[in-house]
Amino acid sequence: MQNFTVKHGLRKNLPIGTLYNSQVASIILMVGIAFKLSAAPGMISSYYGSSTLWVFISFSVVELICAFMIFAFSRMSGDGFLIATNSLWYKAICAVAFVLLSIKCTFYFCYCASYLTHELFTGAQPVFIYVLIIVPIIYLGAKGTRSIARSCELFAPLFLAVIILNLAFLDTEFDIGRNLPVFSVSPVDFFSKLPHYGLWLGDLLPFAFIRIRNKKLPYITCGVAITWVLANLIVMFGVAIYGDALKMVSDLLIHIASFNQLSLEIGRMEWTNLFVILAMSIFSISFLYDGANNAFRRAFGSAVPSKIICPIVILCTAIFVTSTQTVTDFAVGAFGYALSITSVAVPLLFLIFALVQKRKMRGFYNAADSEYIPQKVKKPSVPDSELDGVLCNEKGTCATLAAHGATGGDQ
Repeated sequence: MQNFTVKHGLRKNLPIGTLYNSQVASIILMVGIAFKLSAAPGMISSYYGSSTLWVFISFSVVELICAFMIFAFSRMSGDGFLIATNSLWYKAICAVAFVLLSIKCTFYFCYCASYLTHELFTGAQPVFIYVLIIVPIIYLGAKGTRSIARSCELFAPLFLAVIILNLAFLDTEFDIGRNLPVFSVSPVDFFSKLPHYGLWLGDLLPFAFIRIRNKKLPYITCGVAITWVLANLIVMFGVAIYGDALKMVSDLLIHIASFNQLSLEIGRMEWTNLFVILAMSIFSISFLYDGANNAFRRAFGSAVPSKIICPIVILCTAIFVTSTQTVTDFAVGAFGYALSITSVAVPLLFLIFALVQKRKMRGFYNAADSEYIPQKVKKPSVPDSELDGVLCNEKGTCATLAAHGATGGDQ
């Protein structure tokens, strides 16, 4: 079979479930910004006030730790190894991961639907908006991780440029001191209330089921750094601009675009970030939906039930609850503790299971992973036919048959 390669020497046609690190970085940008800068700042500010930025920084540290565990698990091929060993513990924790990702899909969808129906398109029928959002989510989620990655890779540079330009041309009064003091509430209340907002943890969990191929640049490291710095920077600006009024801002990324010098020349600028946040939300929910499908496949052998169950649960929750806002309120209540604990425990258990199994079955691990060990490309040997028609004596003198025949004929 012909092996097509690109300049960096990697296969052009990747195996199923494998992404380049540049595609992973594009997805990180989507899931790291979409919902962390929508409902989260306002809800956190309603309780923490000036401590909102420090809550985000705390969550960023926890998310970085979880990201390290997830990518370490992926790099060591933990998913494929635990599948090969038929680990029952891994199947059980994958079932938990499926439930977690399904719940996150539902909460994120309900928030997105609530924002569109109550803040932007108040005259539209909610059912039409629900269907309009769910269709691309189901399509991308059913197509799989690679389709989501390619879509994110296409739009990520554009979205990043739009966000940075909106920040670069901000024209408003900042009071950075509004981000102080760190503890606007007592330290005990600060840390005890923190786990309530676990809804925004664990967005990178689906990467545990994905194999990653490297390009030359460290795209994942750059993507994580840019995303987390950008998110906390926007929150810092949001608190500096709005102060205690931030709790009334339903989507910080959209509203911060209104303070823009360019709006004096070309009109309102909120639509730029509105397009960004809607597309990011669809990509993020699709990615979590695909992660739920992958988790279900590993737990029960097939992803088909998950592909059917998740959309039904999402639509039923959005349609039959009295208000989609109540779903979000429930997510940041006492149930937030369960989300926080699960979001941290699942990647930790994944990594522990892989390390323990690797230690017990090191020989099997090396054999199972030998397929992915990079092999040196051997230069083609000299074909046997190259010396056809050449005669050599013991001294190393060679002559072609034609020359030997001519010499023999003269003699």
